[in-house]
Amino acid sequence: MAEMEEQITSIPQFIQWFGLPIAMSLIGGLIGHFVKNGIIELPKFVIEYTEDPASWPANWFLRSLQRTGRFLLFLLGYRNRTNATDKVFFDLGFLGDLLIAIGTGILAKTALALANTDSPYAVISSSLLAGYAGLSYLKTKQNKEIASTVIETLDEPEETGVEVGSSDGRKERLTRTVDKG
Repeated sequence: MAEMEEQITSIPQFIQWFGLPIAMSLIGGLIGHFVKNGIIELPKFVIEYTEDPASWPANWFLRSLQRTGRFLLFLLGYRNRTNATDKVFFDLGFLGDLLIAIGTGILAKTALALANTDSPYAVISSSLLAGYAGLSYLKTKQNKEIASTVIETLDEPEETGVEVGSSDGRKERLTRTVDKG
């Protein structure tokens, strides 16, 4: 491998050393993004926030001022007993996946340099795999986090029922559970 300079001091030097691994890792990240999602995901911003209407003042102006203030304090990290476990979740979507891919490409190139490997094929294959695997790993962790954050009311089964009369004159309710998924 060619002797690397002691420091990378400019963007052109950075691109010269890390351009190929970043490009290959971006391709791996794109593949991973489409395998996991099937579409390009836009950024998501989820705020779990609950209010305690019992503590609101009767005056509408003071109520709106208090609600706005409490919400801003919640965003800054202040939690009270009613919303102590509520979360704020931000997901960059497609842009975040590309940032992960850039980081894994740099790590792949650095690992190969530490192993004293100078083959361009090793750089290409390890960067592709690093982009895909890094994205898959982080996406799995992220999906677990967002699943615990978002209230999933659409996946709950729906119960439907009909009242029918029986032979002795009593009415009974027959129910059937329908899965909406």
